[in-house]
Amino acid sequence: MTKIYHRTYARRRQEYDRIRDTIEGELRLKEAGQLYLRRPSGMTQQQYHDYLLGAAFYAVAERTLRGLVGAATRHEPILELPPRLTPMREAATFEGNSLQVLIEQALTEVLSVGRFAMVLDYPVETSSPTATPHIATFEAEHILDWREDLVDGRQRLTMIRLHEGNVDLEDEGVEQHLLLTLEPQYVVRRLHVTTKRRGDGSSQVEQVEVHDPITPEVNGRPLFEIPVVIVSPFNLKADVEKPPFLDLVNVNLAHWRNSADYEHALYLTAQPTPWIAGSIPADKVPTTIGSGALWHLPEGATCGMLEFTGAGIAAQKAAMEDKVNQMAALGARMVHSGKGRNETSDTASLRVKDELSLLHSSVVMVEAAIRKLLRIAAEWTQPGTADQVVLKMHRDFTSAQMDPATLTALIKAWQAGAISHDTLLMNMKKGDLMDVNRALDDEKELIETDDRDPILNVIQGGLA
Repeated sequence: MTKIYHRTYARRRQEYDRIRDTIEGELRLKEAGQLYLRRPSGMTQQQYHDYLLGAAFYAVAERTLRGLVGAATRHEPILELPPRLTPMREAATFEGNSLQVLIEQALTEVLSVGRFAMVLDYPVETSSPTATPHIATFEAEHILDWREDLVDGRQRLTMIRLHEGNVDLEDEGVEQHLLLTLEPQYVVRRLHVTTKRRGDGSSQVEQVEVHDPITPEVNGRPLFEIPVVIVSPFNLKADVEKPPFLDLVNVNLAHWRNSADYEHALYLTAQPTPWIAGSIPADKVPTTIGSGALWHLPEGATCGMLEFTGAGIAAQKAAMEDKVNQMAALGARMVHSGKGRNETSDTASLRVKDELSLLHSSVVMVEAAIRKLLRIAAEWTQPGTADQVVLKMHRDFTSAQMDPATLTALIKAWQAGAISHDTLLMNMKKGDLMDVNRALDDEKELIETDDRDPILNVIQGGLA
């Protein structure tokens, strides 16, 4: 039987789907129904529909992801490319996206599901002297199978199967797979794969090659390494790791379930429920309620309104607040402003550093992966230019703009000779008062060529 999926794929795929559904938000979760929100025992389908409809989702996972990616991309990366690769600044991917868009896409995938693949391609049949390679991207669930072997004394990727999309052939679902192997040279295959169910419940996989195997050559030579990188938050290996957002998503879904119970309980207990005690003929039972309705009750009958008493709803609300605190501890810093209720400043500082450690390592890995592919592309297009590729993403994830009082104190210290000009400018850069990509020497040159007084130039330029 043809092997399509890696042994870890099925379990991880469920985790990827859970993370994506939660990040997508309330509508996706409600469409999934009992997959994420069970139907309580004894509840009819209509009652469950109302129960599901009334649940309110707290979109912490999405907000956290957007905040982390935004923090990592708040400054433009430092990027230098050899002349032949200059077009890749604005068109680096198969879809024509820029390198900046690719960086944001890679960070989003690595931070959430913890896995992202990028393949460098250079189609020879359409290339020209000015053509550039492009990068094809694959999300975690599209990385179907892989194999690593010992080659020339080191562990290397020797096979990877990627899902390229679905093909509709005669109304039958057919997947197109990209199979990259080392045999020992680099070989590319494209396959149409169909999975058919047998009568006994088992499945049969059939695959047909779309074209003859391709052995890519660059500068007249075959390749002996698959030009692909698989990025995780901590390395560039094919090994599958636990998705970084899984714990946060699980708590977010538990909060969603609490919310459904809480909103349902509020709905039930907030409704006015009258009661009547006594012997009343069936045709005399009141059928309306409200200030305009008059009830005629027989002698001896009494009535009143049922009111909720007890701490059940309060306990549900407390459970939801506990989960909000858990989500804050798992990385959703934007849920809480400042430190926790019983948290010292030192503890809060350590917590923030821990939360940013995942972001820092993800930035390092994404930077290394894209730089590696760009250097391969440089060697393909113009041998000897790989060292001209520079990609440096910023590690300054928080915005802490210097206040005017601090700036004034720094300038006074400089005027008094207590600090150097470089120290002044360096502190201004840290305080977000200068372009972080501009070197100190370049800033001093701009000051010297400006007609205004240097001190005034620093102050006005920094506070602009």
